[in-house]
Amino acid sequence: MASSSQAVIAFGSNIEPRLTNIINALQSLRHLQITITALSRLYETAPAYVTDQPSFLNAAALIQTPPSLQKPLDLLDSIKSIEKSQGRDLISGPRYGPRPIDMDIIFHSHHPTFLHERLVIPHPRWKERDFVKAPIADLPLSPLTQAAIEDWERIGGETRLGREASADLRAVLPMGRLGLWSLNNKPAVMGILNITPDSFSDGGKIATVDQAVKAAREMLKAGADMLDVGGQSTRPGATRVNAEEEAERVVPIIKAISTDPHTCKVPLSIDTFYSQVAREAVQAGATMVNDVSGGTLDANMHSTVAALGVPYVCMHMRGTPQTMQGAEYTGYDHLVGDVGREMAEAAHKAMLAGIESWRLILDPGIGFAKTSAGNFKLLGSGLDELKSSSEYLMPPLNKLPMLVGPSRKGFLGEALSTAGGDRDGGRERGVEERDVATAAAAAIAVNHGANIIRAHNVGMVKDAVRVADCVNKACW
Repeated sequence: MASSSQAVIAFGSNIEPRLTNIINALQSLRHLQITITALSRLYETAPAYVTDQPSFLNAAALIQTPPSLQKPLDLLDSIKSIEKSQGRDLISGPRYGPRPIDMDIIFHSHHPTFLHERLVIPHPRWKERDFVKAPIADLPLSPLTQAAIEDWERIGGETRLGREASADLRAVLPMGRLGLWSLNNKPAVMGILNITPDSFSDGGKIATVDQAVKAAREMLKAGADMLDVGGQSTRPGATRVNAEEEAERVVPIIKAISTDPHTCKVPLSIDTFYSQVAREAVQAGATMVNDVSGGTLDANMHSTVAALGVPYVCMHMRGTPQTMQGAEYTGYDHLVGDVGREMAEAAHKAMLAGIESWRLILDPGIGFAKTSAGNFKLLGSGLDELKSSSEYLMPPLNKLPMLVGPSRKGFLGEALSTAGGDRDGGRERGVEERDVATAAAAAIAVNHGANIIRAHNVGMVKDAVRVADCVNKACW
């Protein structure tokens, strides 16, 4: 009786629409009853062998075949039919020239070695191709992927992305109307634009479109790499605003920022847990969705974002903003493990709904259903645990960008008042007096693996992040 097999498939495209070509190839595999078990991040790479051609998009997938495609040559025939259906000339087309889609079988579980005039397994050139090894290293460790992962780590792994030694290789996010966007192995700062009357830090300060555009320009001048627009407060106990009112607040602002010549090229996030607001905001110009609920407050959020094709920040939270600080939500058997597993569960639901792993950004939810001690844990060693332990975040989740948002939050104020001593009599600090503490928290988070820091005072946090990044790179 025939059985299924596993294989590692590498994808490449350098004829537009490159990303659509790869997504269509994945969908074609699914139509053949092939299961995509795991999917890598997305990489943009310089062309190899024949360099006078456009850059490639590359990815890798761990697949499971149905019994009918268990044999390597049967799988190869199916792959070639997909390539042909997407316009690749398999007869007279140049071997290393431009192509709408290129799919290679790199490894195969039932045939670790296979030699045929049409197919060689393992792929004979995988060791010389960083654009193959890097995506495979995002996949779960297994007998199929072990050799590529070990070889990638041996030559530097993540430290190679965006560095001079391999400037032709970078992990990218498809940032909506802006096209591809890369962290380029540098931490980014996300400036916070609250269009709310009741936010804990800056409620009511931005009430008009002109004020919002001005604030956006100032944040970019101060060093913001992206902006996050929110239309309702998610502070503990905040009054919930319905989707219609939230959209009325944010959509005109997003439309103005996305068309202003000074701000139109910056990634623009909509901070919402409503799928309706996410859809209207992206249609107005937002390029990513930041959902504090991880999809738990709107059953349509994941499918909506999947259809929108933009990145999705999947944050960990228990309960709702109104209830999250109750003892039933802030108690954990093992803080890091519980947060990691619950965050992974939300991420997997997002992927099952059609959000590819390369569009996911994870957020452990500082200040959301956490005690002060829990927040501090997650800013430091907890981040290390989340990103290094595949027990909590299975690959590729542990390779995804991690967003952290400590800015001006209450646990920082508590720490300052506790530590104040004789200097200030333990005075509780106002929210804007927490900026230095926020900068310190941001630097610590970056040193422990955070990739994006969400901040009110962009300039101060940007300086702290730059220093932390220099420390990290000096340790490589």
